[in-house]
Amino acid sequence: MISKRASILIPVLFFLLFSLVNSYAVEERFQDHRDGTITDRRTGLMWSKNADPAAGPFNWSQALDAVSGLNTKKYCGYQDWRLPNVNELASLVDRSVYAPALPRGHPFLNIKVWYWTGTTTADYRNHAWRIYFFLGNIDYGHKYHMLNYVWPVRTIDGLPDKLPKTCQIISYYPGDDGALRTGRYLPEKRFYDHGNGTVTDCVSGLMWTKNANLPLGKINQYDAVKFVANLNAKKYCGYNNWRLPEVNELKSLVDYGKTDPVLPDSHPFLQITSGIYWSSEPNIQAPAYSWCVDMKNSRVDYYNKNHHQLYVWPIRRAN
Repeated sequence: MISKRASILIPVLFFLLFSLVNSYAVEERFQDHRDGTITDRRTGLMWSKNADPAAGPFNWSQALDAVSGLNTKKYCGYQDWRLPNVNELASLVDRSVYAPALPRGHPFLNIKVWYWTGTTTADYRNHAWRIYFFLGNIDYGHKYHMLNYVWPVRTIDGLPDKLPKTCQIISYYPGDDGALRTGRYLPEKRFYDHGNGTVTDCVSGLMWTKNANLPLGKINQYDAVKFVANLNAKKYCGYNNWRLPEVNELKSLVDYGKTDPVLPDSHPFLQITSGIYWSSEPNIQAPAYSWCVDMKNSRVDYYNKNHHQLYVWPIRRAN
């Protein structure tokens, strides 16, 4: 029988062990150079440790000018800072936590809420993508009527790009994503159609159902989970490990130069709907809601698991 003292100590020791492991993982990912900069080893990007070095907020063009001002002053010794594109800024988001939605134990200071990216939306040229770091929403805002913050980034000399390009190629202001086009190129022959109702994305290593609307309509998330379980019971296309995708897995298909749907021209998928797809990730702040991705305009938001009817697109990890 466990003593009263042991029953108190065990949870405390577990918490300390969890904190130690998590702290080690964060230190493994983020390198603090002790000069006001942080390198994310996962992406190879260098960020300012101060998440508001330009003392915002600004409208979008002012945000780009503010980064130019940091370069003029050689902020932290560098003059090649830029406003991150939407893929770069999204790489910092961790939706398993909130306030802020950043990895536990992160080394950054002075975190604000809404941040601009340098990526203009494909459907509205007077809007640009921004990220809500309280929860992790990815939404767009009017470039001149909204004020958001600036978190500059730079690529470390000699390191290859790990994150893919956004595919936004039109420039609307000096230093924006359309002008810089940072990130690695995506292969022309990206998707492999197996001819059996499945398609593998050679970039992500994920296998998707070729039909992007297998339930033939929208369903709530509880029914979506049951639907995928039924696919596994029937070994759909020969597999029994289908699942709902995570947010970043859905986002891995997004071409930010496209709209309605936001998929590359060369994709082989069928029944693509210009609508919102369920992910498997719950909203940690409000567990009755789950995160979703809009394949019409690539917004990331959350919806009620029971009350909202959305689309389902199963995936599995390719062998």
